[in-house]
Amino acid sequence: MMSVCRRLNHIFVYSFLCLVALLQLSPLLATLFNSFRSTKDITKFPIGLPTQYNLENYIEAWRVGEYTRAFANSIIVSSVSTISVVLMAIIAGFFLARSNFKIKDYIITYFGVALSIPVFAFLVPVYFSFSELGLVDHLIGLVLLFIAINMPFNILLSRTYILGIPRELDESATMDGCSVYQIIWNIIFPISKPIITTIALIVFVTTWNEFTVANTFLQSPELKTASTKYVLFVGERGSDLSLVYTAGIVTMLPIVAVFIALQNYFIEGMTTGSIK
Repeated sequence: MMSVCRRLNHIFVYSFLCLVALLQLSPLLATLFNSFRSTKDITKFPIGLPTQYNLENYIEAWRVGEYTRAFANSIIVSSVSTISVVLMAIIAGFFLARSNFKIKDYIITYFGVALSIPVFAFLVPVYFSFSELGLVDHLIGLVLLFIAINMPFNILLSRTYILGIPRELDESATMDGCSVYQIIWNIIFPISKPIITTIALIVFVTTWNEFTVANTFLQSPELKTASTKYVLFVGERGSDLSLVYTAGIVTMLPIVAVFIALQNYFIEGMTTGSIK
């Protein structure tokens, strides 16, 4: 009897998980299928399978959206932001985890409060400040803003992970004559590979997909990132539904590929960092 109940329980759980997965994949699959269909077919039947698979929509969307330059800009912004956040978050997390200076608790509280402040609350004042500094309509200005936005959460995440690394490793390295930064580089960084991958994936996905900040601080067409190019198809070419769906796939495909490649490290980093 117990075996039957257990089997039914497994069937229910797996059925529920399959249903959730299907619900999550449905919008992505609908977008993918419609990217191969014509606007006429989409208008007639919004959801359906393509009659033939060709790359004409992708070639046209790539040309109209000027994605070659846009992808280059997104790669530069996302890569520089990711590397900077990873380095600073691990170093800051190490000092918050290992040091006992007086204002440490206030700093941790400050980062916690910063997480609750929406981007829209400081977007306008930061825009005017950046305008005075000549950082508006420059990739470096967008990178600096992305670094500031992503630092609080990832510092707290790295601190939580480093708290689980035995202090004896630091003490042994200190006895061998290692400086603090040698300990960080030679011990903390190699051990923190899961959380580093997690932070890198979070920051890269966030900065790649970000639209509001990027569209506000970048005005020149040649500086636009991939996510901001999508507005060309939704606005000016909104009637061409096939290109709208195709542009969506073009924009999200790199992120999906990166996440699939690093999902195991991401899950390991999040679960390990949350329980340590």
